[in-house]
Amino acid sequence: MPDSPTGPGKKVLEQVRQAQQNHLAPETIYSPQQQYLTFRLDLEWYALSVHQLVEVLPPPRITRVPSVPDHILGVMNLRGEVLSAIDLKKFFGLPQSELTTDQAIIVAEHGEMQTGLLVDEIGDLISLAREDLSEEPIMTDESQRVFFEGATHWGEILLSIIRLAGIFQ
Repeated sequence: MPDSPTGPGKKVLEQVRQAQQNHLAPETIYSPQQQYLTFRLDLEWYALSVHQLVEVLPPPRITRVPSVPDHILGVMNLRGEVLSAIDLKKFFGLPQSELTTDQAIIVAEHGEMQTGLLVDEIGDLISLAREDLSEEPIMTDESQRVFFEGATHWGEILLSIIRLAGIFQ
């Protein structure tokens, strides 16, 4: 496994780090805009706050773990640290597809916990204001609302914003 991201993950991670540094700058700390990393699962687009991102990398070797839920791919080694890896498509009940070179692992952090999230494609870093997010339910299934902060339009695409705390529950 590479020590640092390669391919599209390297460029995105550099942008994420810059966004995280800019967020801590005095002139932007109270900014109404927040940065999000967009990514695709099947045909749908999602986003995650850059403040929850640790790294974006090509899918590493993942070791299967017996007797875990279907959506948990197993564990992976990130520079000596063992992290779980979750297939977000399985987690959300989306159709499965073949492995592609566009797939990536987003290493995300919530509290003290880190995990890898398998996604089909990394998109762009975008800025959204809190008022850009719809508070309306974006899922018809009540049980899945805990996984989303809201939704917004990104061009002609409906973008669902992930609530990482819901996934890590």
